[in-house]
Amino acid sequence: MIAMKKIISLSGMFLAMLGLSAQAADLRVRGSIAPASCSFTIVNSTIDYGRIDPRSLSATNYTKLAKKGTPYTVRCASPTFVGIKAQDNRASSKVRGMMVSQYNITYNDDFNYGLGFTSKNEKIGGYVVFMENNIADGKAVLVARSNNNGASWGITDPVLGQSGKVGSWRTNASYSPIKITVVSGNLNVQPVINKTSALSMNNEIKLDGHTTLELVYL
Repeated sequence: MIAMKKIISLSGMFLAMLGLSAQAADLRVRGSIAPASCSFTIVNSTIDYGRIDPRSLSATNYTKLAKKGTPYTVRCASPTFVGIKAQDNRASSKVRGMMVSQYNITYNDDFNYGLGFTSKNEKIGGYVVFMENNIADGKAVLVARSNNNGASWGITDPVLGQSGKVGSWRTNASYSPIKITVVSGNLNVQPVINKTSALSMNNEIKLDGHTTLELVYL
């Protein structure tokens, strides 16, 4: 990419000097260099937990529900460095610190996605998004994560974060992402419900998680 910039710059200077003896004229050189296009497919964009028995929930502790998920596929026109960013559209409904208590200290609120509010404006809970069972171009791969929009990479649980975090795919040989043509797997979520003592249990409560997942070229 640096060499291409130098070539364009030198060509422009040469053409300008040739035109010194003529009347003024504009010369523009345009074009674009773009990565191979990729598509992102999620089989089921809504993960439905149906009716949850309130007797299965705790008044004094958070309640972790079973994982549910949907298959996903990322398909590129040619081998490409690509990753996934997440944006929580219900971030204001997070129960702060919830996932640290349910998983471990590394699961801070960047990995906590809100489940919305009750009709009484009470926070319902949150959920974690996992990238699991990942296969890239026919081989099992691990998840790589950047905490700074792709500037550096490290080892991680297969979990998607927010706030500048990017998830991608790697091999055992390196923490850095690999180029992929086709990668597939499961996007699994695991909700955690707030203590029922913090909720108005005499009214119907609807889980309302909403997250935007975006492909980013690295």
